[in-house]
Amino acid sequence: MMKLALVTLLATLGYTNAVSSCACKADELGFTLDCSAQGIMLDALTYLKDNSCATTCTSESCAKHYYIVQAHHDFCPEADIPEDIEDGFHDYDVACTACAIQRAFTEDAPACPAAVCTDNSGNDAYAKMAEDGCGTDCSSQACKDNFLTLRVVHDDCEHDTLTRASEEGLHDMERPCVDVVCNAGENAVDQTVCVVDPHAGHDHGDGAFEWSGVFALADDKHVWSMQKVGGDYADPTMRVVLIPTTNPTIETMETLEESGEEMIESDSCKVVEDGEMMTPASDGSCFELHVNSAADDSMFDIDTSGMKGFVVFAQHFPTEFERDQHYLKDSAGTDIEPVDTEGGGGTSGAATAAITGVAAILIGAAMTIV
Repeated sequence: MMKLALVTLLATLGYTNAVSSCACKADELGFTLDCSAQGIMLDALTYLKDNSCATTCTSESCAKHYYIVQAHHDFCPEADIPEDIEDGFHDYDVACTACAIQRAFTEDAPACPAAVCTDNSGNDAYAKMAEDGCGTDCSSQACKDNFLTLRVVHDDCEHDTLTRASEEGLHDMERPCVDVVCNAGENAVDQTVCVVDPHAGHDHGDGAFEWSGVFALADDKHVWSMQKVGGDYADPTMRVVLIPTTNPTIETMETLEESGEEMIESDSCKVVEDGEMMTPASDGSCFELHVNSAADDSMFDIDTSGMKGFVVFAQHFPTEFERDQHYLKDSAGTDIEPVDTEGGGGTSGAATAAITGVAAILIGAAMTIV
């Protein structure tokens, strides 16, 4: 679960958008918090494994698929989480950054006990449960109390507070202790709804484009893809504006926003069908991509001859159309990650990473002092 210390510190510093709620990440990246969607959870875990996200989790695609796994793991009842998720989720804790969510509210359940992260109480609780046979019968008060201690240390403390044995042991204990529940929050807030500060950031969520990204290029041809997710395309069409640049930076992207907005709203967007080519003019072009509804994947070539980079303005977040591959690749099939992006709350990717990094350093320093 998203560690509460990080969330609290960021809020104190005024960076409430730096670590977003999982609901906002779901809106931004195009997935749904659905505890019955076990296939989507497992597909996301497979993506993390196949793309070595446990080593490097900086790409948009790794981040999205980690959010899918982490948000469902932390929010949904244990009975709804596939065993592979329970066993494999923590392989990505170190490399990937979590979104903020609490376990789903249970009506009439008591408040959870406060977690103590500075002693060995969580590991001791698991050891005592194993000794008392709670994995077979969790009906005793001692088993219930130790389970809740183990649960809150797992949910609220840094990922390395528990040993790997205790982490995995918690999941083994969840089945016999399935009726032992508590609420971390005071109210039954709907955590599947994104609540955004309307005054925060540089927001284009209600404007002509939802997302923009700037890319450095080093190939004469690239491929933009749109995939079905959960059996359907997020939308049958999407307008994109491609503007070539010799200086692929966040500053260039922001300078070109007005041009991007004018082009994406114009009547001159060229329709491009699955398998066809986009050839951007030197001052930029608008294209309306039409997916092939009969295919799981729709691919659109881009002629990038002589380009050092381009800025993209899109009607939707491209990650809404990602199932198992990145939305932009070069001709060799290598993922091309953006230099920076804007969308949703408007904070750039680089700024968010920097803020989160600073917060993590401060948390580490605070824990050392304690």
